[in-house]
Amino acid sequence: MKMQRIKKNEHAVSPVVGVMLMLVVTIIIAAVVSAFAGGLVAQKERAPQATLDCHITWDDGAMSGNAGPLFTMKHVGGDPINTKNVKLVTSWANETGVYNIQSTVAPTWGTTAETYTTAHSPGTSNYTLSSLNTHYTYYGDEQYYNSPYLVVPGSYPTETGYADNDTALWFGNYVFKAGDVIQANTDNTVSGSGSAQNQATPIIKYGTLLTRNSIVEVQLIDLKSGTTIYDKNVNVEV
Repeated sequence: MKMQRIKKNEHAVSPVVGVMLMLVVTIIIAAVVSAFAGGLVAQKERAPQATLDCHITWDDGAMSGNAGPLFTMKHVGGDPINTKNVKLVTSWANETGVYNIQSTVAPTWGTTAETYTTAHSPGTSNYTLSSLNTHYTYYGDEQYYNSPYLVVPGSYPTETGYADNDTALWFGNYVFKAGDVIQANTDNTVSGSGSAQNQATPIIKYGTLLTRNSIVEVQLIDLKSGTTIYDKNVNVEV
């Protein structure tokens, strides 16, 4: 009789142990899946973290012939920033309180080549020319590129005069790394129809109306995560 009671108790406990084991296994699997999914989300949405230094100074036009703001940004340290994945936004308010906002993104690659004029022969580009924010005529050449360009000593974003050959320095085509400097000079930031004046969309809207101590908000936004990498009010220096 005693042996029978022990076996009966053993049979009564076994289902409980089984349920507890299943519960533990379920919790472990759920934790692993949650951690894995969380890691994927964090990896996908994480924006670069970097220290950037931005200045807007007034250029009197002695070199270019067109007075206007000179935009300079330096990557002081932190993660590299692939400019094809970010948006540069500048905004400032005039005396009447009207905000002038301008966004700059990577240029658009077209399926067919577009033709433009150079001093040597017609140039062609598979980049949609209207997506490039700098376009001006200089000694008979139509110059196209996307600013702010990467500053490389001895090089310029329109060095050859043919758009598709100069793309490495264009905003949207380079990786912005520690120590790098990017710039949009007077020709890039001032719109107009004259020779050497930007006939496209400059990175600072109505930049010629800026004055000493005007404040321009400069933002660099990661397009994949929507996270703001840089946001600062920059005083125009003269």
